[in-house]
Amino acid sequence: MGGRLRHIVFPVVLVAMMVYFTYHIFQGQRGVLAWIRLDKKLKEEEIILNSLTQEKETLEKEAYLLRPDSLDVDLLEEKARQVLNFAHPDEVVVQGND
Repeated sequence: MGGRLRHIVFPVVLVAMMVYFTYHIFQGQRGVLAWIRLDKKLKEEEIILNSLTQEKETLEKEAYLLRPDSLDVDLLEEKARQVLNFAHPDEVVVQGND
């Protein structure tokens, strides 16, 4: 009887271990599905990072053009009009989607 039990227990334990490890390969905290979700989140965050980097570069360029040593008079006038909400009576104001 002891020999039969050993022939049954070993395959059952082996199958149980295979099921356990297979489950955790896919569903575990560091499994394939978690990796796919993390990869998707990384791509979304990279898109946001690229957008913010472009916005930062635009703001840095504007800031550079508003410095006394590299002043762009047209940009200064444009910013002053935006901030002060000012226009001459004979001007037509077209505002962007800022």
